Amino acid sequence: MLQKRFMAVLGLLVVASMILSACGPATTAATTAPGATSAPEATEVPEVVIPNPEGQGGYLDRIAFSVVDGDSAVSQISAGAIDMYSYGLASTSLPDILEAGLSYASFYGTYYDMMFNVAPFTDTTVLNPFTNRKIREAMNWLIDRDYINQEVYAGGALPKFTPLTTQLVDYTGVIDVARGLEAYYAYNPDKAAEVVAAELEAMGATMGADGKWQFNGAPLSLKFLIRNDGDGTRLAMGDYYTAQLESIGFTMDVQYGTGSELAALWQSGTPEVGEWNIYTAGWGSSGLNRDEGSSFNQMYASNSINGLALFFANTDMDPTFLETSDKLINGDYATLDERHDLFVEALPLALQDSLQVWLVDTLQFAPFNNNVSVTYDVGAGIEAARLPVYTLRFIDQEGGTMRIGTSDLFGDAWNPILGSNWIYDNFVQTATRSSAFMPDPFTGLFWPHHAASATLTMQTGLPVATNFDWVTLDFADTVAVPADAWGDWDSVSQTFIPVGEGVTAKGKIVVTYPDDLYETVKWHDGSNFSIADVVMSLITIWEPVNPESPIYDEAQALVAEALLGTLKGVRITSTDPLVIETYTDLLYPDAELIVGFGALGWPIYSGNGSGEAPWQVIAMGNAAEAAGQLAYSQDKADLGGVEMTNLVGGPSLEILSAQLADLAANSTIPYAPTMSMYLTADEAAARYANLQAWFDAQGHYWVGTGPYFLDQVDLVAKTAVVTNFADFADSSDRWADFSSPPLADVLVEGPAQVTIGDDAAFNVTVTTRGEGEAYPSADIKEVKFIVYNEAGETVFVGNAVAAGGDGLFTATIPADVTADLVAGSGRIEVAAVLIPVAIPAFSTADYVVAQ
Repeated sequence: MLQKRFMAVLGLLVVASMILSACGPATTAATTAPGATSAPEATEVPEVVIPNPEGQGGYLDRIAFSVVDGDSAVSQISAGAIDMYSYGLASTSLPDILEAGLSYASFYGTYYDMMFNVAPFTDTTVLNPFTNRKIREAMNWLIDRDYINQEVYAGGALPKFTPLTTQLVDYTGVIDVARGLEAYYAYNPDKAAEVVAAELEAMGATMGADGKWQFNGAPLSLKFLIRNDGDGTRLAMGDYYTAQLESIGFTMDVQYGTGSELAALWQSGTPEVGEWNIYTAGWGSSGLNRDEGSSFNQMYASNSINGLALFFANTDMDPTFLETSDKLINGDYATLDERHDLFVEALPLALQDSLQVWLVDTLQFAPFNNNVSVTYDVGAGIEAARLPVYTLRFIDQEGGTMRIGTSDLFGDAWNPILGSNWIYDNFVQTATRSSAFMPDPFTGLFWPHHAASATLTMQTGLPVATNFDWVTLDFADTVAVPADAWGDWDSVSQTFIPVGEGVTAKGKIVVTYPDDLYETVKWHDGSNFSIADVVMSLITIWEPVNPESPIYDEAQALVAEALLGTLKGVRITSTDPLVIETYTDLLYPDAELIVGFGALGWPIYSGNGSGEAPWQVIAMGNAAEAAGQLAYSQDKADLGGVEMTNLVGGPSLEILSAQLADLAANSTIPYAPTMSMYLTADEAAARYANLQAWFDAQGHYWVGTGPYFLDQVDLVAKTAVVTNFADFADSSDRWADFSSPPLADVLVEGPAQVTIGDDAAFNVTVTTRGEGEAYPSADIKEVKFIVYNEAGETVFVGNAVAAGGDGLFTATIPADVTADLVAGSGRIEVAAVLIPVAIPAFSTADYVVAQ
């Protein structure tokens, strides 16, 4: 699995990775299914006492989610209507949050861009200029990112040019290259107009007497989809960009709408139909993205793991860029220097491609009442991350119902394969699921969740190291894949295909689970976790992507390419206790990432990573898909003229219920030639009965193993309630040690004048943010500095040296570097890379260069 990203209401979530118990309250879910009844709105949930023996499950009795306009979020918290606004507000809202005296989490991880439809339109009388890479590239010069930052975000954002997050470690590692590209693509509307004119004329367009571009005798009109919800900033950016495009001769056809409304066009629609040219997109990380090597595949590639038809349409992608993005996402490098060089190669190619033109990295603020306590991810905030829902609680009471407002809900159908990956849906889904490993919200590494331990064996010489002792790392000259390991799947015989002799891998992951796994981990429908859940998840790696399968889906096949490109085999060596070996070519510098993203077995399904499900839910969905009644992906649903599989509402429920009845009537063992080795007919019958009882009580089929179960859902009112799952495997306080991230501030001070030909030393001080105390030097990985000349070009990159005390360093510009400077202005920029938290601290100092 790979690090995923979410298109925060922003848009879709991208990914490489990827949801109540019969003993729970039997409330009726409000859905759009026939005969369903309405549940109370989220802000009107009655207080109940939820049995929570010995502090199991989440801290809270219930969490009630509802849609709240961002403009009213602070006032609604102050009025007591909600306790938190989890989506996050723009930096312009911080004064209101402070004036109201509220607490808040501040975090990076959300970034905005202009996304282009790159597909040639079926109607050839209509020209789509964004099929042309040079026109897309020119769009960078048409946008003044500094203006956007100041006018829209009051200076609270960072201008963004590349897919790398400006605040994170990978950006810092290539900061000299990134800064050079930022200077080259700085605002230059005349250059943009010149390039666009030359390319449009070559494509057959002409400039009319009115200063507007024409094609086939009609105005060259661009259909621009502008989001008007969320934090409101995309509306302002969209209007600005509309004016910029009009200034170089385009006629603009603007459509405003919410995320859900516009998704029907850019996300669910077919790009070639030509319903849109540009969309005000946005993305948010699902966690602190420690390794951004997958970004180029996710954000541009024609084989993008995010599964959107838009990216698949990028067939004119530069072959070198495609090859480089494949190498980075597959870890196809032998040293860290090779990895660095791949980033250096990919960055300029990304800007030349510009399927997306990046605008800003934002600092967002999620406000909440002062009696609320929650851990937040420094790279993803609250909604998109995994850990926050596990620590969410009231400071001054046990249990209770927390009312949370967000930007939207139910942006797409919910299913565990390729269902909704909108960030707000993810927050609800995360409450209902658990996993083998838990991402660290401060470092982006992983900790064991349901797994007990792991051993990682890598090929000798590969650049991998451990950070925590729960992973045992060793090396071998050859990592041989056992001949009997599963390497593929035969959809006809319904059996795994062994890899055979002579296969090797870069790494071998061995994950061992606790002895009591099958007793302590329970599904919300009352079923105990079992080996059959694991085997079904392994079958599903290959079954939907096999053209011989009755549930074959080309969209899933494209998404699976990245995983299948690195997966060399998997083997269950013990069922009790559960021990699974995964053989992989996945490569990250951190062993914890290889294990956390690469280990197979836990039943979280492909696509967006939000879908945990027991085998009987997958069997039911597969049966509906095989019958041509439903489809997991939007693409296949559109092609087949059927509904997208939705486990929580809509027409899907009636279809799924009929399939469940058929499966139960025959005590069906799905994929019986294989699954019957792990599942009996009696066990299958019991599972189907549990799922039916669950649906009868809850009115939906969303079943997970998380600390809360989905108790109420209303697709029309856009509300959801999750309730404490008393049978959750862990105590509520398991993750309580995560509190505030140990961020830092850095200050660089030095001479006001640098003399040409002389060394110039600058003092660097790193302190703990909010405390002002010296940051322990043992917790600082490196302090990097960059020297710029009077034109803003990078002339030197160096490392500061320790200066005799915690947090103290010296950055010296060598004499041979200053000798090449010319009289005028200069600048030094410092980046302190930290160990306990993967957010570097930046600072700059200006000086005068003199003879």
